[in-house]
Amino acid sequence: MEAWTICKSIHKDTSILHAPPPSQWKVSTYQQNCFKRHDTPPFATDAFTAPGTALFQHWIRDSYDLNETSSSSSSTPSWDPWTDFPNENVMKFYPDISDDDAARDYYTLWYTTSVDVPKEGNRRGHLTLHGVNYQPIVYFDGNMLQPYTTYSEDDATDDHDTGGMFIRRHYDLGLANLHQLTSPSTLEMLVLPPPFAGMPCKEACTTRDCQGGDHNIAKSGAIMQCTAGWDWISPTPDRNTGIWDEVEIQWTLGDVKLHDAWVKVSNIVVENESEHDDDDDETTTTLPLGDDVRVSVWIDLTVTATYHESRNRSTDGSYSYWITPYSSHLPQSPELLESSALASGTIYNVTIDQHAADYHLGNIRIPKAKLWWPHTHGDQPLYTVQVLFRSSDNAYESRADTTFGVRTVSSETGAASKSFTLKINGHPIFLAGGNWITTDQFLRFSNSYQRYYNELTLMANAGFNSIRVWGGGITETRQFYQAADEVGMLIYQEFWMTGDNNGRFAGDYDWPNDHGSYTRNVRDVIRKLRNHPSLAFFGGGNELYPTSKSPPRDVGEQIRMYIGVYDGTRPYVSSSVTEVGDSFDPFDSLAPKDGPYVIQREEDFFDRNTGFTSPLLSLDELARNVSIHDVKNKNAPGRNIGFQAEIGSVSHPELESLRRFLSSDALESFPSCGVTSCFQVDQKWNNLKWITFTEQSGLDRICQFQYPPVSNLTIDTRMDSIEDYSWAAQFAQYIQYNALVQGYSHRIFDWHSAFYIWKTSSPSPTLRGSLYDWYLATNGGYWGAHSGLSGGNPVRLVFNRQDWTLNVVNTLPKAFLGTTMRWTAHSLNGTRVGGDTMSIPDQLNGNHVAHLEYKLPWIQSEQAFMPELQNILLYRIEVFYRDEYDSTIHNTRNDYYLTGPSVGSESQSRYALLGAYRKVLPRVRLQVSCAADDDSMDIVCKVDHLQKEMIGIMTRFTLVLDPSMSDGSEDNRILPSFYSQNYITLLPGDSSYVKINTTNEQKQTWTCLPDGYIGVGTRKRGGFLLMVSVDGWNVEQSTILIGCTHNIATA
Repeated sequence: MEAWTICKSIHKDTSILHAPPPSQWKVSTYQQNCFKRHDTPPFATDAFTAPGTALFQHWIRDSYDLNETSSSSSSTPSWDPWTDFPNENVMKFYPDISDDDAARDYYTLWYTTSVDVPKEGNRRGHLTLHGVNYQPIVYFDGNMLQPYTTYSEDDATDDHDTGGMFIRRHYDLGLANLHQLTSPSTLEMLVLPPPFAGMPCKEACTTRDCQGGDHNIAKSGAIMQCTAGWDWISPTPDRNTGIWDEVEIQWTLGDVKLHDAWVKVSNIVVENESEHDDDDDETTTTLPLGDDVRVSVWIDLTVTATYHESRNRSTDGSYSYWITPYSSHLPQSPELLESSALASGTIYNVTIDQHAADYHLGNIRIPKAKLWWPHTHGDQPLYTVQVLFRSSDNAYESRADTTFGVRTVSSETGAASKSFTLKINGHPIFLAGGNWITTDQFLRFSNSYQRYYNELTLMANAGFNSIRVWGGGITETRQFYQAADEVGMLIYQEFWMTGDNNGRFAGDYDWPNDHGSYTRNVRDVIRKLRNHPSLAFFGGGNELYPTSKSPPRDVGEQIRMYIGVYDGTRPYVSSSVTEVGDSFDPFDSLAPKDGPYVIQREEDFFDRNTGFTSPLLSLDELARNVSIHDVKNKNAPGRNIGFQAEIGSVSHPELESLRRFLSSDALESFPSCGVTSCFQVDQKWNNLKWITFTEQSGLDRICQFQYPPVSNLTIDTRMDSIEDYSWAAQFAQYIQYNALVQGYSHRIFDWHSAFYIWKTSSPSPTLRGSLYDWYLATNGGYWGAHSGLSGGNPVRLVFNRQDWTLNVVNTLPKAFLGTTMRWTAHSLNGTRVGGDTMSIPDQLNGNHVAHLEYKLPWIQSEQAFMPELQNILLYRIEVFYRDEYDSTIHNTRNDYYLTGPSVGSESQSRYALLGAYRKVLPRVRLQVSCAADDDSMDIVCKVDHLQKEMIGIMTRFTLVLDPSMSDGSEDNRILPSFYSQNYITLLPGDSSYVKINTTNEQKQTWTCLPDGYIGVGTRKRGGFLLMVSVDGWNVEQSTILIGCTHNIATA
């Protein structure tokens, strides 16, 4: 396909279905309403596989206009639609689709392009639209096309033009000899918006219910409900109308087209344990851990074929298949495939005579296969199957391929937690996850495998092993799932309903209006995603209740039927959350309740049902003032949150990102201490969905770090600067999310089987619900979670902030041998004031927490620097252990800044001493050297704290371009970058290493300069030194040159 040309619709709704395409317009009309795109996005290998939404087309056109009218001194537009996020000054020029008919017409666009037709006349073209919102009208060479079905149960003569955002649409372009060969053919698609766009809440600060605007968007069904706005995101003006996913054209030989090769694991046998010679054997229920384990796996291989007869009513031929280890560059010739195949075969005498049919190619054994695991448990080997149909007379030929992994998935209700527990390869997996909407509010990165891979790698590096794709968002693309397969992330995918808009809290239980279109979207999503090993289970939607009515009964029945027919391997739950009470069904819903979403006392995360009573009380019981002591069955599934689908808290990006979001004036209007209402905050902060760091008690978590200390909060009490405010926010987040993940980890499979933070990703710049921002820069909360989860280490230490006991968590289904635990306590000036070493249980059992009979003591010590302030000590705690079959000693470590237990978290001046160390004393100077690793080209920095006094607190490493080469107005960070650790604590005498990795795309721009240091050229800039910036809470800022490796080309 060539570059896309975009045209405004020139017809009203009443005539649009019969509107002629742009190729049939008058020249003057065409020139007035169309523009040709010549853009090349920086994140996709094919610039035009997904042209993007209607709003995006207007942005691109307007950026061209700006370039054409700009002065000679201005070489670029004010913002880049591909790589920047639009601020309010951009967005104010674009209407909301609900404003009036003109606004709806504004977002109803034609997408046109030219298509090269093969010269071989017996080639038949097939167009697949992988994602269009909401309904396309397609013309090829001026002829309107109707989509064809790939489902045998559908009547071939039916109208398959289903509305919805997530269904694939297939079109027969006809034989090549029917099209003009002297010039390219023309593909033209008019995209109609969703029938019900809903009225959004446009106020940035409001007391109204704005979850999904006026809720009418739910009538449209298979759509992103959050595009009408939510409490964490502004409305999307066009509701993401347009072609948001891939446009694919394939030319096959003859009239047969293969679709959707399906690999279904039927049996797995560990090769060194038994032989498989009985077709009736069942899949082994519990498979061994270990990346060296080899298995024989039996798969049922099925492929779908559609027949588009041009000469005969049927055709005979054969199917051949080859199963090989996954590679991004697979051979196509049968000879090369045969040489690398783990299994292959041919099925002869096949007759294809139906418009669509599924063909079972047999139960196939794959020897010496390796198991796929989530990254916390093992490796992620993948395999590819290629299927070829060839007719007996060689007139027809078509291929289909798919990638898959070998693993089993199942679920059970936990014996202790009484909640949904996911099992992979027969083992229960404790799910530490994050909620996900999508990677960009405007779906600009929907085809970017690299963007998805970067985000999922950030999550994996922190220690998370699961993502919940929330029901008010989207079904993610195959690029997302391919990245999840490779990273080893388990995905909980919901369909597109929410309690906010589908009857429970607002809207109507019978929505969407068109149940048939909705379930056809569901059916196709199941078939599209079923081969991905990362897809763990499906959910009917977010917070639906009661599940007898939501999803609507017929919709729910169809979903279950389609999962059974087109998948048959994965669990399904109707809703994430239903209702508290004895009638709660853990087989139908994950939990009776979710939340809360505000900052908590860190000790409260170690309570059962954080933020709520234990046992839980229903709304009716609360209204009747029922006491928790009156609940008869306190351990019933509906009385506790065992599977926490949403637990949220505060969020604040690093200051470098905040400067990209907000003007300098807005930055200086940062919130005062104790502010709880958005009506007390600058409007520009509210535009980013600001959420308070102040508890309901009035305690401000940011201003706890203020020095001089704050005693009585008033509206005029503020941190001294935006720099102090932002650093304090990073520190507060670090403490909050460290306590959150440790609180949910300290009773795994006893109280909890899973927790998902609301949210971890950031589809838009936001001050609410994210551990990294839209630019993929992490914040203090991310590193607090990273520390609490030990970066995914299977054995981790948990300090119970409520009772000061120590715990050792083992998240693998195998035992480790414990050796010792050691702790030391230090004053902030670095002096050791106490410590101890103790033995821990010899056996750290799998999927278990060892609750040590040891209570960490508070060391009473004088604090001479500012004796009037509450003393703060750094406690460093380490656990040492080894594998049962390996003598190597491993360790995991956590650092905690603690005040005495008698103080708790209620003092507004709790961390004032930390503030004094930042504001009064000289900054800590660290010695840092960095060089690129010869093999991986990762950057390794060694940091030494050579001073005799003062802890280096929250020491931050940032990969940057030489800041001296810019005027300071640009963000010089290299994003994304991946750090082995960050925001670290360094005691006097400490040495540590920080490994920094970035994308291969970034590394390809590196050069070795004559002086032996790395330089870099970027897409927008000429060339800079690559450096590492080091700063921190009380650490002197410095920038470090990076030594070359011999693998980097010399400049």
